[in-house]
Amino acid sequence: MDTNKICPPKGFKVSNLSVSKSNNLIDASYKLNAQAQKLVLACLGKVDSRPDKSIPKEISLTASEFSNIMGIDMKNAHRELYKAADALFKSSIILRDEREEVELCWIQKKVKKLKGEGAVTLTWSDEVLKYICQLQSRFTTYKLKNIATLQSSHSIRIYELLMRFNATGERVIYLEDFKSALGISDKYPQYRDLAKRVIKPSVAELNQRSDLVIKFETIKKGRSVAALSFEFKKSAQLKMDL
Repeated sequence: MDTNKICPPKGFKVSNLSVSKSNNLIDASYKLNAQAQKLVLACLGKVDSRPDKSIPKEISLTASEFSNIMGIDMKNAHRELYKAADALFKSSIILRDEREEVELCWIQKKVKKLKGEGAVTLTWSDEVLKYICQLQSRFTTYKLKNIATLQSSHSIRIYELLMRFNATGERVIYLEDFKSALGISDKYPQYRDLAKRVIKPSVAELNQRSDLVIKFETIKKGRSVAALSFEFKKSAQLKMDL
């Protein structure tokens, strides 16, 4: 099979495209800009995540698909797609458990830019492919349209972290784990700065543009903020990009 010619299946509807990401990856620490995150999610959205289906090591995405899936102006889609591809090549993921910490590359080699076709082909790294291939029961699934209009990479990451607990509509996360998941462990040592620059703007954007209605509170240990408590629910309808 020529993986450079991967096309959406017959009857393909972008509005129904979903993405499944291993929960290990969702809780991992990585920092991607918004466009690179959308590139990963758009590619994952083309993957059939049913347990009996194999995951292709290579996958292609056209500028037209990127524009359609993520609501990007077509005249900018080629440029944004190539910029996202470059950012993805330079990025890594940190997976942690009680015993060890390991840093993985998202992709095995620099993304192939098919300039004449306005497309890219990426090759997942072997390590990341293992997590993408995990059983469906270990995955969190959501509709791509729910994050397509988000402009902040932090908003997309928070959306993922919350959807990990979609069944309960609640998530408590230690502040250091929250910062790590967003790739900002070395920034905002003061909570007030973190809240002003990251948490409040991201929650406001999610409430405005995603399918979630979110509230959060702080949990303190002494005078310091130790954790964040999120409550969220699905809104009646997807909000408009105002």
